[in-house]
Amino acid sequence: MKKIVLSLLFSGSVLANSSQQEQQINMMLAMMENMGEMTRLAECVDIPKTRLKSLLQQTLTECGIGDITAEESEQQHTACLHASLERRSGVPADRWLACDNSDEEQEDPLLAELDALTERIGEREPTAAEQREMDQIIERMQQRGVAELEQMVDGMIAGSQGSEDLVTLPVFPEAKLLINIPAQGEIEIAEKRYVTLPGASFVTTASPAEVLAFYRRQLPDYQEHRPSLMAATDVAYMQQVPAGFDYVKDVGRAMSIPHIFIQPASKQEQRQLAGAKTLFFVYYPSAD
Repeated sequence: MKKIVLSLLFSGSVLANSSQQEQQINMMLAMMENMGEMTRLAECVDIPKTRLKSLLQQTLTECGIGDITAEESEQQHTACLHASLERRSGVPADRWLACDNSDEEQEDPLLAELDALTERIGEREPTAAEQREMDQIIERMQQRGVAELEQMVDGMIAGSQGSEDLVTLPVFPEAKLLINIPAQGEIEIAEKRYVTLPGASFVTTASPAEVLAFYRRQLPDYQEHRPSLMAATDVAYMQQVPAGFDYVKDVGRAMSIPHIFIQPASKQEQRQLAGAKTLFFVYYPSAD
């Protein structure tokens, strides 16, 4: 169930223990809350939002996050979700399915506006006024996309809080946790599949040099790697740097090696922490 699960973000996750599964479920529910999906679904199935959240928590705990890398696995997982929700709520499975897909059936008003304008113009060149109108519609669509992405990120951040103890490598003191994906996963790049480590992102008001100095002290056996196609300020501090390795070209391989990636914070990160100077990612071995 696409709208209920949001598990596309955790495609192929291999959950090692209940703590990791609980954390990912909390993150998905927080994302649904932030994006208004929890409210929409509660109204559609006519269940109070607090009860719906509890139902989803219980259902995802029973059925798991699911491995959607294979169509058969996705179908089995969806069937489990429908059956569990029906049994726990008394709401028929077909009602859950209809509500899950209901927002997809609604016409996008901005897209409809753009289609109508394009149809009106037809094969001729648009007038200056029509071009301005088209540009304004496209800009509004882009702004909406950015807002939706920020909502999703805020939900992931909200769902990650309290999971710092799952990070098995040292964390720079007083850094703020942003997002933690505490389970192994899989990514496919150029038709090659890689198993990825759990990973967490943090921001801090300390400088990138201070963060790197901390990890040099904490992990003296790790090695520095400065990717050739990235800014000179970006550095990966890795358990090992394979021969001929370059972070950008071998990003899939990088995600399977414990390391810390350090870079200056952007305005986006400063939105999460005033005065943030550094964003860093910790890719860590699972506790199990």
